[in-house]
Amino acid sequence: MMKKTKLFVIVLLSVLVASSLLVVTQTTNTTKAVVRAPTAKASLITNPSDGETVSGTVTITTSSACTIYINGVRVARKTTSYNWDTTSYADGSHTIRAKYRRTSETITVNVDNDEPPPPPPPGDKCALIVGISDYKAISDLSYCDEDATDWYYYLISIGYASENIIVLGDTKTNNFPKYDGLATEYNIKNWLNWLVAQDCDEICFITSGHGGGDGNGASFNCAWDCASGENGEDGYLDDYEFQPIFANAVAPKVFVFMDHCYSGGMIPEFSAACGSTLYMTTTCTEDGYGWDMGAYQNGAWTYFFLEYALINHFGSSPDTAMEDAFVYALAAYPFGGGDTPQECDNYPGDFTL
Repeated sequence: MMKKTKLFVIVLLSVLVASSLLVVTQTTNTTKAVVRAPTAKASLITNPSDGETVSGTVTITTSSACTIYINGVRVARKTTSYNWDTTSYADGSHTIRAKYRRTSETITVNVDNDEPPPPPPPGDKCALIVGISDYKAISDLSYCDEDATDWYYYLISIGYASENIIVLGDTKTNNFPKYDGLATEYNIKNWLNWLVAQDCDEICFITSGHGGGDGNGASFNCAWDCASGENGEDGYLDDYEFQPIFANAVAPKVFVFMDHCYSGGMIPEFSAACGSTLYMTTTCTEDGYGWDMGAYQNGAWTYFFLEYALINHFGSSPDTAMEDAFVYALAAYPFGGGDTPQECDNYPGDFTL
């Protein structure tokens, strides 16, 4: 009996050991299977975005300390940030590759450093139009590209030459009748400096997109790169940044139209910069909002000022006074309070485009 008992114990222990080994083996194999299962690959390159159009100096950023290659040529090692001067590269498509250990990522960007067009002949009219619906890092809007498109065609209809109208937008380039680049803060400032330097009869700055502020007069417009920034800018176009630019305007007439939230807070800076040359209207006060309107597929103030008043009521006449268009549009505008459109009319006499 004693031998049988020992034998039984030995057999039982053997079974237990074998079972334990089986469990360990199964657990180990299961763990390996989980580790090797496909997972979403984290992006190594955090800026710029694949397919983005870039210009000037672009900061390439990565999520790990990577080796960075431009067109297959190594330009940096073990870094999370590299300042790439695109002006030393030809316009067109270029690749950026980031390599971290056994992982790598390659994206393609489009370099566009075209020089501004030559100055127009004296007596011409010039415009910069900005419309941003699809932002790089913040929530999107719906109809700002339509706002830009409608303003472009209106200016053409009253005698502006296409080559004297610059249009900046988002990455959906086919949504624009003309496309001169991304509406980054860097590009907007560059083109504004071009605009104010033109010896034209009049200049127009027309812009539609997101905006913000403190509600007490400190306002900003959101460029396409708002909250992410490119080329050393943060993507926020503050009111005080416009003033020194427009103080250099040489044209005797300056028209500014803003369809951005909080844009009424911009008026004091533009008024101080432009003086008696300025006619400006904004979609709201310093603490109000602009609105996308699906029924019209425009920003609300763009629709009522441009489509409802200038085009439909006044028949796209180049002799229409902006003051008259404002009165007519405001009477039908469906929003009030802080969302009431504003007007700054410093110009002596009627302001026409």
